[in-house]
Formats: sequence, C-alpha cells, structure tokens
Amino acid sequence: MKTVRIVAWCAFSIACAGLVAPVAYADPPPWAPAHGWRAKHQYVYYPSAEVYYAPASRMWFWLGGNGWQAGVNLPGALQGYVSAGGVNIALDVDRPYLRNDYVVQRYGGHSQRWWENDRDHGHGHHGKDHHDGH
Repeated sequence: MKTVRIVAWCAFSIACAGLVAPVAYADPPPWAPAHGWRAKHQYVYYPSAEVYYAPASRMWFWLGGNGWQAGVNLPGALQGYVSAGGVNIALDVDRPYLRNDYVVQRYGGHSQRWWENDRDHGHGHHGKDHHDGH
C-alpha cells in the first residue's frame, strides 16, 4: 500500500511539473508595459526654447533648421536659454521630442527659431524684440 502511494505521488508530481509554464527570457514588446509600468527616461526640459537634456546619457535634444537634432553639445545660440528654468520630467521614450506636443501642452514653451534669425539669438539677446526703426 505504501508503494502504491509513492508511485501515485511520483506520477502526480511529474504530471504537475508538465503544467508549469517555462520561464521566458525575452524582453516585452515595445508597446507592452515593462514590469507593470513602462520604463521612464528622465529629462530636464527648458520651455523657453523647447530644449531637452538627458542627464543619464548627457545628450541634448533641440529643434533646428532641419528638424530635431541631438548631440552632446548644445548650439551656442541656445545656451543662454538653458542656464535656468529647467523642469524635471519623465517620459516613456528615449527621444523626448516624440512627446513634444504633450510636454509643451503640459509645461509650456515656445520654439525659439534661433536658426532663422541668428542675429538676435546668437548675440545674447535671448529672444527680445529689437526694432530697427522701420
């Protein structure tokens, strides 16, 4: 009788082991939440020029004449706009400009088109109106 119980227990254990799902070692697809919440990327957003800085990667993101640009150095014409007034934000993307409409709606901002009128923005005027007397 004891042997029958041991055999039955072993058969039951083997059957149950087959019902356990194997562990998956793949990353979730991009649209799926990572561990319940999508991983967040931290940025400092400067509303005065719609510029982003990613401290973890030390990358800057700004709108230039050919669309959004990225680099480890910010163009000189924009450096005066990021000396103060940054807002810490967290986004679910590694390219913050993909959420720029949301960020501008929530935190404000107006694009300084520094590449269109470098005369004003490249010499420390920081977007002030200049009148030529015309």
